Amino acid sequence: MEVATYLLFAIGCLGATDIAFYHSFAHGIRSHPDSRLELIVHSLRGPTYALLFLVVPNAALHGMYFWGLIAVFVFDVAISIVDFALERESRRFFGGLPSGEYVLHIILAMLFGAFVTAVCYGVGDWRNLPTHIKYEPASVPDLLRLVMAVMAVFVLFSGIQDGIAAYRLWGQPLRGKKRFPESDRGR
Repeated sequence: MEVATYLLFAIGCLGATDIAFYHSFAHGIRSHPDSRLELIVHSLRGPTYALLFLVVPNAALHGMYFWGLIAVFVFDVAISIVDFALERESRRFFGGLPSGEYVLHIILAMLFGAFVTAVCYGVGDWRNLPTHIKYEPASVPDLLRLVMAVMAVFVLFSGIQDGIAAYRLWGQPLRGKKRFPESDRGR
């Protein structure tokens, strides 16, 4: 799981950049009603990545637990697809998604594909073993495993914040939707 751990670390660093720069600093989506559906989707990503940051560098998932890991991957792909579908409307108020964020998402998607491939190629035989979880740290520096545990806490906290923000914004009117057709402007 060494390669998978390094890829997951890269995904975590780029994901944190996306959250800090684009979601928080540039757009502040946690305070905009138009982004509430996107925030709900983001709130699901927090626990997903917290689990991955803790499990991938530290555990061997045999049997049905391996298939559970595959289910987490499929769930994350579904989250990404829904997120991509919602972002255009969610960010209309801001003038759309910045080009840099689109590029970042493409890089993240490619890294995620490499990550899943590394897991399946490196430990795919776990699927045929008797079902159990075994503490089996990846051959990576202990400091990296510690940093990823800290990342797990932060991404879980970020997901909780997104869920709370979505709840808080739920009753507020949308601002990005046009109230009048273009032909009615200026009358």
